[in-house]
This record gives sequence, structure tokens and C-alpha cells, in this order.
Amino acid sequence: METARNYPLSSLQVNSNQFQQFQPLYAGELPEQEEDELNLGQIWGIISRRAVLIAGIATTVTAAVLFSNVNQTPTYKGKFEILVEPVSGQGASGLSSLAQNLGLGSVGDSGSLDYDSQLEVLRSRKVMTPIIQQLQARYGDIDYEALFGGKGKTPTLEINQLRKTKIIQVSYTDKDPEKVQFVLEQVAKGYLDYSLNQRQTKNRQAIQFIDKQIPQFRQRVDDLQKQLQQFRQQYKLIDPAVQGQQLALQYSSLENQELEFQTQLNQQKVLLLNLQNQLGINPNVALAASVLTQAPRYQLLLNQLRDVETRIALEQVRFTENSPNLQILIEQRNRILPLIREEAQRVLGSNLGGIDPRSFPFQDSIRFNTLQQLIQTQNTIDLAEIRMAAVQIAKNRINQQVEEFPRIVREFTDLQRDLGVATNTFNQLLAQREALRVEAAKEDIPWELMEDIKTPKIPRNQDGKLIKASPKLFINVIMGAMLGLMLGLGAAILAERLNNVFHSSDDVKDASRWPLLGVIPLSDRALQLPASLPIVDSRGTFDVQHLAASPFSEAFRSLNANLRLLSGGNPIRSLTISSAAPGDGKSTIAVNLALAAAAMGQRVLLVDADLRWPQVHAKFGLPLAPGLTELITTNQTPSEVIQRSRFEENLYVLSAGSITSDPLRILSSKKMQALMAQWQTEFDLIIYDTPPLLGLADASLLATNTNGILLVVGIAQTERSEFQQALEGLQSAGTPILGIVANRAPDYTINGYYRRYPMAPPQNYETNAVKS
Repeated sequence: METARNYPLSSLQVNSNQFQQFQPLYAGELPEQEEDELNLGQIWGIISRRAVLIAGIATTVTAAVLFSNVNQTPTYKGKFEILVEPVSGQGASGLSSLAQNLGLGSVGDSGSLDYDSQLEVLRSRKVMTPIIQQLQARYGDIDYEALFGGKGKTPTLEINQLRKTKIIQVSYTDKDPEKVQFVLEQVAKGYLDYSLNQRQTKNRQAIQFIDKQIPQFRQRVDDLQKQLQQFRQQYKLIDPAVQGQQLALQYSSLENQELEFQTQLNQQKVLLLNLQNQLGINPNVALAASVLTQAPRYQLLLNQLRDVETRIALEQVRFTENSPNLQILIEQRNRILPLIREEAQRVLGSNLGGIDPRSFPFQDSIRFNTLQQLIQTQNTIDLAEIRMAAVQIAKNRINQQVEEFPRIVREFTDLQRDLGVATNTFNQLLAQREALRVEAAKEDIPWELMEDIKTPKIPRNQDGKLIKASPKLFINVIMGAMLGLMLGLGAAILAERLNNVFHSSDDVKDASRWPLLGVIPLSDRALQLPASLPIVDSRGTFDVQHLAASPFSEAFRSLNANLRLLSGGNPIRSLTISSAAPGDGKSTIAVNLALAAAAMGQRVLLVDADLRWPQVHAKFGLPLAPGLTELITTNQTPSEVIQRSRFEENLYVLSAGSITSDPLRILSSKKMQALMAQWQTEFDLIIYDTPPLLGLADASLLATNTNGILLVVGIAQTERSEFQQALEGLQSAGTPILGIVANRAPDYTINGYYRRYPMAPPQNYETNAVKS
């Protein structure tokens, strides 16, 4: 390194006014971390890392299962199948359906067997006790608990429905095949006897039920027949359909008659009106005139009256009213008038009404005929009105019957329907009783075995040898291997949890949503420097040779390129490098990143701000002091303490300086802030190597005055919990984060040139382990 006289700055005087607050690229809260769940990639990584552990556990479990099965005493399992739906159950099912239709509830067999309940009944002590007694006569160790479990015993007798069919399957397992056969025979016999008893019991119950119902339905049939007879007599109802048609025809006929009479009446009224207009009298006057015309004395008096009135009219022309002749004529007229009225009363009756007999004109033959026609027309009208009234009365009566007829028919139909239902039910009860009596007399067993119970029920192979129910060696070994693999995987996951560090760069990427800016390979190769100046690799070891185009150097150049692209139009001028805990290789990253950036043409200043455990000076072979501590606490200028690299002319290094008891006082001083602001204008990139984050505020304090912090994660070194704590601390402090670098990555992939042209290290390549 060159001394400060070679430092290419015009002036390094500190001016506090030069400091400006840097705007971070990323600010605000950290992104939410995903839940700690394993994905397929993580599981595959665990399997690859813990393959020996998984294989060992799987092999051990499989061997244990194999040994256990080989030394296990074999057991045999036999079974029989029984059809439990009664073949003769049709009568009982019909009875149940009949009882439900009558609203009498369920009687006898419902026709649909409840298999869950039936299985519980078959397992019950009530059914099994007689069977167990038969079994104990030969095998005294058999009891209810031995068959169905209990008191620490494993069940050996299983009773289940066969795949939702009408078949129940019974199986028994034991070490003695003869015992298996005997138990199955006795259980089958007991179940068949149970089915026969159940059928007989149900038939007896059904017959008793029918015997109680028959008298009731016989009485109901008789009552309905009497009601139907009374109904017919009351309404004189023989055939409702025929009588309904007759009523409709009668009503239609009356409507036609009414229409005919109304037409005739209208015609006669018109004729009567015309005759009245011709005669000038109404029908009553015409009738009186016709009668008086036929009275001789009335006509004689009427003629005398006309003669006297004629003479009076002549005398009134000749004489005055006081003339004696005129007075005599008037007196004659007055005497004739009472006589005319008396004669009219005698002929017409005492009540003349308002008719004046003198008002009747002379009736000639034509007028007399017209008068007779008027009287006849009036009589026709009167007769038509009488007929109309009679038709309307008959029509109303028929209409009332028509309106009542639907109700009568409905009641009649209801009675007939009820009688039909009652009669049909009564007949069904009689038929069911006879069928049940025949069924009860039968002795055949309702349940049916699917095959002869005497036939051995234990499966045999092609050679006729009994097939063991257990152990099933092949299946058990396969299951044991699967169990071993699962236990091995579980143990591997547990081991990963206990050793909760990052194992690959993908783990780092999955643990945080911050960008993974660089992956540094685990390698002994470092940048090629002169033999007098060693450089540290990613594992913290010094190399006396530097490969200028190795994958190791390319990883740092890629990291620097990602940093430059990350900023977009606002280039990153300064950054802080730190890690969650010591040993993650942060100083190695800082040194090699500075070398890579300088090699790529940037003016770089590397500041060792780790005043607690400085490492940069040792990696470059520089003295610890003077350095940053002296620059802040004394009057020394930057040109006196900053040195140029002899390998990269664009790289400048500032050591930590003397160890101080209060590093935060130095890092938080105004002079430090002013220097950081001034360096911002003099260099393209300033890199600050800082202490770890956990428990210390140095890195967060400096990062607030830079573009952000670059967090280093050591593969197989950094614990996940420490990494998360570091991120939470940065979030609490509001520290901007640029991204993450995965250091010592064993899964680093060499692409492009290095895949096709691998390079061998020089013959004089040597490494010396130095902890970062």
C-alpha cells in the first residue's frame, strides 16, 4: 500500500457543513416473512444432506420388522358369509306396508333391514351366550371377551356387512386351524337358529296384529255400506252420471221454452199496441164496449140518448138556452142518462170503474172485429205471462238441483271410495293372515349360508396348504421400510431443526424476500495478488496466488454488477457490510467486493469500521494504526491514514485504528458523519466493514448514513433464528437493506466458460487457514 502522500485528494480538511443525509434505496418496513413451512425443494435438500441418517433408520426399522415377522407364531383366519334378508319376508313386508298405510305404525319386518342394528344384535351377549356355551364345551378358554375383545384381549371374531350387500360376513382368527373351523361352525349354527326364532316370533306378532284389526275393519265396511244406502234413499240417487245428464237436459229444455214464450209475448205486445192505437181504447174499455154492444136494452137507451142530443143541438141553434123546447129536451137527456148507467151496471156489474158508457162509439162490424182481436191479443199476452212464470219457477228449481248436484256427487264418491278402501284393506288383512299362518307352519331357515359350513373356510394355496393370516412377511417388510423411511425423514427434519442453519443459497432466498444479490462459492481460490500481499478467500484463508478469472472472483464481480444494477438511475455510492453473528465472513466479502469493484474501474474506499474486532488490516498486511480511530480522535488528516492498494490503483483502504472502549462515540460523532459525506463526493463507492448486528448498534448507526446495508449469511454457519432477529432489528431501527449475500455456498454453479474450460490452480498454489 502507498501512504497518504499518494492519496489523490486535493484537500481532506473536515467540514461539518459538507455532510448531507443520504436517501436510502429501500426504506420502510421489512417485507413479511413467510411461515416456516417446508417445500419440496427444502425436503429434497434435507434428504440429500441427511441421506445416511435416513438410510440408517430405514434399514434398522426394516430389519426389526423382518426379525419380528420371522419369529412370530402364524395365525389362521376363516370366514363364512350368510344372506340375512329373509326369502319368505314378503308377507311380513306387505303387512308392514299395509300397517303404515293405515296409520298404525310399523308392524313386523319393515322390509329394509337396519344392518348396523342387526350387527349389534348379533354381537350382543343375549345372542352369543348360547353359542359360547357350545364352544366352551370343547375350548374352555373361549369367552365373550376373547371373541369380541375386552379386559386387555384382542378381538378374534369379526362380524361385518359385506360391501353394502345383503350379506353378513363372519370371520374368526386363531393359531389353531381346527379351532377356527369349529368356532365358525358353531357360530353359523347359532345365527341360523336365531334367524328361525326371529321369523317365527315376527310371524306370531303379525298374526296377533291382524286378528285385532279384522273386527274393526269389518265394522267399518258395514257402517260405510249403511251410509251409502241411506244417501241413495235420501237423494233418490241411482246413477249420478245418468241423473246429472238428465238434469242438464231438463235445464236446457226450460231455457228453450222460456226463450220461445218470451218471443211470443213480445210479438203479442206489439200487436196489442197497434190495436190500441187503431181503436183509441185500452183492453179494459174494449172488453166493456164489446159486452155492451151485445146488450139490446142498452143499445136502445143509447140510441134514444143520441136522438135527444141531436135535437138539443138543433134547438140550440134556433133558440136560446131558456127556450122551453130546449129545456124539455135537456130534461129528457137527463132522464135517459141514469137509465143508461143503470143498464151498463146491470150488464157489466156494479163496478164500472172510470168508464163512461156514453164514451163508447157506435160499433160497426169492422170496428167490432178489431175490438174482438184486441181482447183476444190481451188474453194471449196474459196466458203467455202465466206460462213464463211457470217456466221460470221450474227453471229455478232445476237450477238449484244442478248447483247441489256436485256436492251430492262428491259425497257419494267419497262414500264409495272409503267403502272401496275399507273393503280392500279388509280383504288384504284376511289374505295376510292366511299367508302368515302358512309361513308360521314352515320350518325352513330364513337366513341362508352362501356355502356349506362343513367346507373348510381357511384359505389354501395351490398346494392345498393353509394360508397364514399373519404375519404377511412381504407386506409387513414393505410397510416397515416405508415406516423406516418416514421415521428417517422425521429424524432428518428434527436434526435440521436442531442444527437450524442455512444449508444452501436457496434456503437463504426462501427465508427472506429481500433480493439475493450474490452467491459466493466455497473455494480456496482468491484473487491473484503479488506474493508479498496475500488475499483472503470466502472461507477466511489466505492465498498467495490469485486467479484473476476464477469462479470465486467472478462471483464478486457479479455481486458488484448486481449492486450497480439494483440502484437504477441513482447509483449506490456507499454501503455497509455486516452479518447477524461473528464468523459469517463479512470481512472477506468486504475485502473481495472492494477488489472486484476497483478492478471494474470504480474508485473504491474500504473502511474498516469494526472497531471491536478489526480484520481488514490483517487481510491486506497493513498495521492496525493509524486508522479510523486516530482520524476521528486526533488532528490527523485522511491523507495521513488512508492508503492506496499496490495491486489496484483504484482501491483505497482505511484501517480501524487503535482499539477504543467506546466505538459508538466515534461512529456517531459529527466528524465521522462529515467525513462520510465528504467521501461520498470523492469516491465512486465506499464500503464500510462493520461489527455483527446482534447486540450491537454499530452497523445500523452507519447504515443510516449510507445507501443501505448488505447482509452476509454464512452457509452452514448462520442460524436462521439469528438471521431473523437481525432483520427484525433492522426493521425496528428503520435501516435500509440493499440485499443479502450467501457466503461459502457449496451449491454454487459454474456456468459458461468455466463449465467448458475448467482451470487448474498454479503449481505453487497454497492456502493458509485464517479465520475471518
